[in-house]
Amino acid sequence: MAYVPSRRKRHNTFVSNVTLNLTSMMDMFTIILVFLLKTYATEGSLTQPTDSLTLPKSTVTAPPEVALDLVVSNEVVMVNDKPIVAWDKVKKQKGFVIEALRDELLYYATEANRMKKEMGSDFSGKIIIQGDKDIAYKDLVKIMATCGVSEYPNMRLVVYQKEEDGF
Repeated sequence: MAYVPSRRKRHNTFVSNVTLNLTSMMDMFTIILVFLLKTYATEGSLTQPTDSLTLPKSTVTAPPEVALDLVVSNEVVMVNDKPIVAWDKVKKQKGFVIEALRDELLYYATEANRMKKEMGSDFSGKIIIQGDKDIAYKDLVKIMATCGVSEYPNMRLVVYQKEEDGF
């Protein structure tokens, strides 16, 4: 028996009208945008200044690091947003070591050393101090001396970066 071609219409493999599927392209661009925003957000600020203080300005260019957060405002001294001691008591104190702050910092240092033993994570002794620009130097020395005797010798002061004039 001889081969009889079918009578169905043959399909043309060359299509002259090509359309672009925008849904898939929009999904792809959305994923890329979310990835870039997430990557950019991880390089941003590690500390958020509280409303009760104004940070000083500086020309420092060192990037911020992750560390224990100590806020020194004109009202209260806080560690990780937990109020520790009123600022009036710090100003009236004669000695260099603030007992309530030292106890809290030693608690955090003990916990960090315990985690070092259990999980192997290093304890660097770093602390970030956010101090109001109107705080007297002698009072800031009390805060820094307390940090030093509480196993936090690596202190960083948070400042706003001065903008360049372009000259």
